[in-house]
Amino acid sequence: MNRTMIFLLSSLGFSLWSTVALISLYQSISETSPIIITFTFVFFFVVGLFMLFSINKNQADFTRFIKRKSISSFSAVFSFVLLISLRDSSTPIIEPPFLFGLFTLAGSFLVLFLCVSWLIFFLSNMSAAGGEHEVSKWKVLVYAIPPILGWLIYLIAYYPGTMTPDSLLHWEQIHTYDFSNWHPVVYTWYIMLLTSIWKTPAIVALSQIVILALFGGYGAYRLEKSGLSTTWVWIGVLLFSAYPLNGIFPIAIWKDIFFSGFIFLFTILIYNIVSTNGRWLHSPWHLMILAINALAIALMRSNGLPIFAVMAVLLLIVYRAYLLRLFVTVLFVVTCYFLITGPLFNYMEVRGTDPNEALSIPTQQFAHIISEDGDLTQEQRAYLDDIFPLELWEENYDPYITNPIKFSGKYDKDVIFDDFGYYLKTWASVVSNNFGLAVEAYLDQTSIIWQINQPEDGYTSTYARNVYLYNDYDLKTDPLHSGVYKVVNSYLEKIKTYLLEPLLRPAFYTAIILLAGTVLTIRNGAKALLIILPVLLNTGTMLLATPAQDFRYQFANVLVAFIMVGVMFIKFDSNKKKVQHE
Repeated sequence: MNRTMIFLLSSLGFSLWSTVALISLYQSISETSPIIITFTFVFFFVVGLFMLFSINKNQADFTRFIKRKSISSFSAVFSFVLLISLRDSSTPIIEPPFLFGLFTLAGSFLVLFLCVSWLIFFLSNMSAAGGEHEVSKWKVLVYAIPPILGWLIYLIAYYPGTMTPDSLLHWEQIHTYDFSNWHPVVYTWYIMLLTSIWKTPAIVALSQIVILALFGGYGAYRLEKSGLSTTWVWIGVLLFSAYPLNGIFPIAIWKDIFFSGFIFLFTILIYNIVSTNGRWLHSPWHLMILAINALAIALMRSNGLPIFAVMAVLLLIVYRAYLLRLFVTVLFVVTCYFLITGPLFNYMEVRGTDPNEALSIPTQQFAHIISEDGDLTQEQRAYLDDIFPLELWEENYDPYITNPIKFSGKYDKDVIFDDFGYYLKTWASVVSNNFGLAVEAYLDQTSIIWQINQPEDGYTSTYARNVYLYNDYDLKTDPLHSGVYKVVNSYLEKIKTYLLEPLLRPAFYTAIILLAGTVLTIRNGAKALLIILPVLLNTGTMLLATPAQDFRYQFANVLVAFIMVGVMFIKFDSNKKKVQHE
């Protein structure tokens, strides 16, 4: 039997193993469409064949690669987390019959481990970029044109943009001047500024399209400048422009869109710093751009400030050679932040944020423990009853969203903040006595962040496709072209129906970012991890306090995933002394 026949038979075996194990992990095979089963089988047959030929050609290199403890450890941990993310959480960990359930878990892990290990090896040895070279700055605008044109189609379909109740809170404030920072007031002021020119949400949607497209154009320019082939850059730009999520989200009047855009830009700026070993920081203009970007992140969402704080500390430590420049930049951002949130907010009579918004996880844990008749002392029961009647905790509990509890008229948050220390003490005690139930509640509430496979009883709030009907400002969806509306709306509906998993689950993009970041780190060292840290910090902070299953909280992951797929092929030229960096 020749080698090719052995590879074909081995690939058939690998494909059969992978198909049965992974589909069984994800859902019951009996409930899976024959088309999906066939596609999965063919996919893993091709992947297995490609892996075998690749490993056979580079057997010694692959063996050395996989024996590196850092590589094997990451592959094992990443594969395990991916397995948990893909698993049907409504079923027992090992489904009966026991042996088949054990095969599903062990077989899935082995398939994932092999595929992840090989993919990292293959990508880290793949060369797709030359050295740094000069590129016309006009390329930023050239690369921004396709996304602008592509995304305008969505504005034509859903004119004057999409709005939810959160959007209308901003819109209400630009009419009443009764400002609140519950939803960042700087975004309200931005809307107010633009609508002084043209009183329609369309101008806000249009501005978001242009700004995000420029950020994307700048990212493409930096990739080409770093040596990535112009052909590959253009392929990336066209995919970036055509990707439906990148089209529908920029027309939504949400602060999350700008916040995600600024995280995207911040990732590119950190790439500039790391790829030049800090030399990008020589320019005062670059420092000003970095400062404005960081300030926007800190102001645009409540978790922006900790993201800025962590990144500031790390940059000061890692790039000590530029300590004074970075310190002045950080000081400028901090000063501006406190001047805006202090004197300016006071002058504009801005009401503060609701601190109860940060208590989504403890709220859900209390509710779940009460619902499951967990171990509570009489004192704890009395205290929780003061916050919210015990019978209503159970009645209003939804494992995936806190709104039914926190927006109930009988929920008394004043009890919490009259003695917040006692609240925290009670929470710690209740969790320690009901740890299993507390973990269950936490995993349910944060499902949108870590779980690719949406829970059977869960939901995903995806994208808005209209203006919320119940508003006082006569705002409504009024497509500029009915034909465009029908095509786009049907397209988005099909994505939501058939491709919600994985395309509308943020963990899918987080996995891409982690893999790309790993490949980049293998090429360029540990400093490269700084590039993906802003978006991972955004994910991490949402794991601490996500209030609902809204994709928009993690839209930044989509944007960053695109840039990281290009960045991971670049080898930094840290020894280059003289080059102009933009």
